[in-house]
Amino acid sequence: MSSDAGKAAVLKYILEHVKKDAKILDVGFGSGIYGKMLRAFDYQTIDGVDVYNKNIQELGLDRIYDGIFVSNIVDFDFEHYDLIIFGDVLEHIELETAKDLLSGYITENKCEHIVVSIPYEYEQEEVYGNQYEKHLQPGANREFMEEHYPYLKLVDEAIMPHNGGTIATYIWSRN
Repeated sequence: MSSDAGKAAVLKYILEHVKKDAKILDVGFGSGIYGKMLRAFDYQTIDGVDVYNKNIQELGLDRIYDGIFVSNIVDFDFEHYDLIIFGDVLEHIELETAKDLLSGYITENKCEHIVVSIPYEYEQEEVYGNQYEKHLQPGANREFMEEHYPYLKLVDEAIMPHNGGTIATYIWSRN
């Protein structure tokens, strides 16, 4: 469901708060939009993890990302990333699992920054035969995010051109 809506807010935050030599993890990289965007601004170390392994070679994603990991983010273990991007991903993870995942990254010092881009109140079923495309938090909106992810700070809300819905950008920073 990725569109350009919200990408400017994500990029602005990263450019202002994340150094070029940071170690970055793009979760659910899909077609590599965030990886391409960050490469254009000379970010040096960008890894990607995605549960769906189709089209990696066809889209040249192995030339965008330093490391590509095919894994469910819930099962993916790592030491530390300076920045973790959840671009249109959090809504695909069950609520309690997503809450545990993010709070674990924070309490276990797994990252310095988290950026989350999430569509508000957007239902989606399986797409292109990919069962992981189903939205498991379709009721997400500003109040939902404040209640369930109180440590995330809202930095932008943008209109999605393809459906008129809202996509919101949230951040968490250790600083």
